[in-house]
Amino acid sequence: MVEKGDFILLELEGKDQDGRVFDSTEGEVAKKLHGKQGPLLVVFGMDRLIPGIYDALIGMKQDEEKKVHLTPEEAFGHRKKDLVKIMSSSEFAKHQVNPEPGLVIHVDTDNGRIYGTVKSVTGGRVMVDFNHPIAGQEVDYTLKLKKIFTRPEEKIKELMDYLELEGDFDLSKEGELSVKIKKKEGQDYEMHKAMFLVTAKSKIGGVTKVDLKEE
Repeated sequence: MVEKGDFILLELEGKDQDGRVFDSTEGEVAKKLHGKQGPLLVVFGMDRLIPGIYDALIGMKQDEEKKVHLTPEEAFGHRKKDLVKIMSSSEFAKHQVNPEPGLVIHVDTDNGRIYGTVKSVTGGRVMVDFNHPIAGQEVDYTLKLKKIFTRPEEKIKELMDYLELEGDFDLSKEGELSVKIKKKEGQDYEMHKAMFLVTAKSKIGGVTKVDLKEE
């Protein structure tokens, strides 16, 4: 059964109160929200999961499937004014993004990825609403726990594969992790490399040090 700190591969589909699919690990919704199709890699108990999904996953076994109905409190909460932020257009320019009303953006943090919708653009100021579009609604989720990874070596390999980092690694008995990866060009590669370093250092038990080299 899944326990805190385990890496899990999770398939899911979420529907709003009108039966429309707003979250999925398959199809165009998956590509738009998660950047690709396929199961999500989640560090159980340490990643940002809505309360209802977290509670539903507790005790689940590999290959188990579960359907859950969630209240707003168990799902995305109620709308909050303080989640509407004003950002500088220069932040978007750094990532070669042209902010326009309706554009969905994501920000990667130590606690996971959060999404926001651009509401307005005035001069150099961009208003972004980080409330979930489904905030305030009851939702239905179908969850399937595809795999559970418990050993540090399994977690490292799965994390590299998920982030599309090509290379090899060695983990010493003292917990020193040495990684050699093939260097690539592009924003996604740099972001994935940074995510690997943060996750390996903070969320893989037994890893005390990370030395990453590019070839």
